[in-house]
Amino acid sequence: MFQRIRTAIARRHVDLRHVDRRFLRKRFVARDWSGKTFEDFGPVGCRFIDCSFEGAHFLRACFGGGVEDTTYVRCNFDRSTIRARAPGFASFDSCTFRGAEFVEMFASGIEMINCDVGATIRKGFFNGALSADDARLLGRSCNRFLNNDFSHARLLDFDFRSGIDESQQQLPPGWRLEA
Repeated sequence: MFQRIRTAIARRHVDLRHVDRRFLRKRFVARDWSGKTFEDFGPVGCRFIDCSFEGAHFLRACFGGGVEDTTYVRCNFDRSTIRARAPGFASFDSCTFRGAEFVEMFASGIEMINCDVGATIRKGFFNGALSADDARLLGRSCNRFLNNDFSHARLLDFDFRSGIDESQQQLPPGWRLEA
């Protein structure tokens, strides 16, 4: 209960005037944004279910802005191009990224469960642990990474960091598990 109150107080102090109101605490089901170019994509507290972003171009992506998670369930990001220096706080569940290209993905607050990430990741990382401040604000201490299929991914200048269990992921042939 105390954590919810603290998170609610923190949310009130975040300036959200710059957020596109179309993507502020909304629920989207089966929406199609295929082929769209997003200059600044930054939903806050949204829930996307069965949505398609196939072939979309994310020039600057923050998949979850503010201090609340945005959730993507069974969404399609196949053949998308994604540049995400600060991808924010988001959870991807059963999403696909086949043939996608992550130009940059520096993910400190992203969770992935049961996703097919057959993408090229040119530069970036996924973190397992959150910073102490982020953990307090979000009410969770880690990012869940479970049962993701990276077996067809090209992971170039990339790393799984701070507690992601690589044995819980399907990794590309030759990817070395950390000892």
